[in-house]
Amino acid sequence: MFKRLTWMGAGLVTGFVASKWVERKARRRLARYFPSRHLPSRYLPSGQPLNAGAELADKARELAVAKIADLRTAVDEGRSTMVAREAELRRQWKLAEPGEQRYGGKADGAWAKQRSGR
Repeated sequence: MFKRLTWMGAGLVTGFVASKWVERKARRRLARYFPSRHLPSRYLPSGQPLNAGAELADKARELAVAKIADLRTAVDEGRSTMVAREAELRRQWKLAEPGEQRYGGKADGAWAKQRSGR
C-alpha cells in the first residue's frame, strides 16, 4: 500500500515539475517569436496587452483556407489525370471500357466523361 502511495506521489511531483518546465520553455519560445510589444501582459512586466492575437488568428485562417483550396485543386487534377491515364491504358492494351463490359455495347468514352465530371 505504501509503495503505491510513494509511486503515486513521485508521479504527481514529476508531472508537476514537467508541466512547469514545459510552461517555462513555451514562454521562452513565445518571447522569441513575438516582439516584446505583442506579448501578453502576464509575460511582460510593463503590462502591455497582446495586440497580435487576432491578426495571427486571421492570418492562420487565411493560410488554412488557401491550403485547402490548393489541396482540392490537386485532388481534382489527380483524378482527371487518373481517368485519362486509365483510358490510355485501356486503349493501349485493347481492353473494353467499363460500359462495354456491363452492357455489351459501345460506351464511346462516356464512362470517362462521367468520372471526370465528378
